[in-house]
Amino acid sequence: MTTSHISSTESFALASSPGTGWLAVAGMLTDLAFETDPLGRFTAFGPGKVLGKPAAQLLGVEMASLLTGPNGEEGLSAAQFRSIITTICMECVAWHGRVQLIRPDGRTSIFRLSLAPRISGSTVSGTYGILFDMDTPELTLPDSHAGRADDPALRHNTMLDAETGLWSQRTFAEEMSRRFDRLDVEGQPGTLLYLGFSRAPAALHSAIAMRMAEELRDIVRPTDLLGRIDATTIALWCDNMDHLTGGERAAKFCAQLPPVLPDGAQVTVGVAPRWTGSGEDSATVTAHAIAALRLADVVAQRAGSEHTSGAWKVWQRD
Repeated sequence: MTTSHISSTESFALASSPGTGWLAVAGMLTDLAFETDPLGRFTAFGPGKVLGKPAAQLLGVEMASLLTGPNGEEGLSAAQFRSIITTICMECVAWHGRVQLIRPDGRTSIFRLSLAPRISGSTVSGTYGILFDMDTPELTLPDSHAGRADDPALRHNTMLDAETGLWSQRTFAEEMSRRFDRLDVEGQPGTLLYLGFSRAPAALHSAIAMRMAEELRDIVRPTDLLGRIDATTIALWCDNMDHLTGGERAAKFCAQLPPVLPDGAQVTVGVAPRWTGSGEDSATVTAHAIAALRLADVVAQRAGSEHTSGAWKVWQRD
């Protein structure tokens, strides 16, 4: 039975079946949470809005057919989108960007789209996807999550961070660790950057995190991973990046991010490279990034001035 023939009742069962439980949470925190097969055709949806149509009408439909473009900065053609899906499924990478989608009334809206590989066994069986409507003034969390965006349990145990839409701590670590085998085979390093703003007032943490997430989405590479680790830390994983390039990027973040953040928040960065063949797992690389970030925080604190550009440190074995 093909997905295009699944009934409306079956689509709801699919959304709540084992292995797709994340849809229930993601569907409450986004405008649309979905899964696709390797060809980019919808196979499951979370509860809530599905682009103004019953879920059963879109099951089996290729998402590329809903895109408009190229038309300005947000335009993405169907061919370009198919290429992205192919890259995700072949190289096991995530993708973040903005797209224009056609609504049922013929209007187009800009959405922020995040896609990640959906793994079954040892193969990629499709993608996970989430959409945020950029034309909506603000995201309002459902009552069950209102006032709990800073709850560490909520942030750690869900797939997405409620405030920024980035991967949660747990999901980020899982996605990062999936890269290691491929990088080892290719003989390439990778680098984890922890961006912190703990010196900012607590009342501004949410606003700073959301603004920083938006800025980073626009400047990182499509193959990079972004995640929200805690209230004052955002993580960035970069394939094929060594400690020197990681340090250069950290220095730019410290200089370029504060002017666009609320209250000119100071940024500190911890850089943790992972060398090919090191055997280091995600927990080890994460521990190195935390140590480097703490050193950067000490340097920034000693500087004393709120107007300094922040500080960054690279973790080293010795």
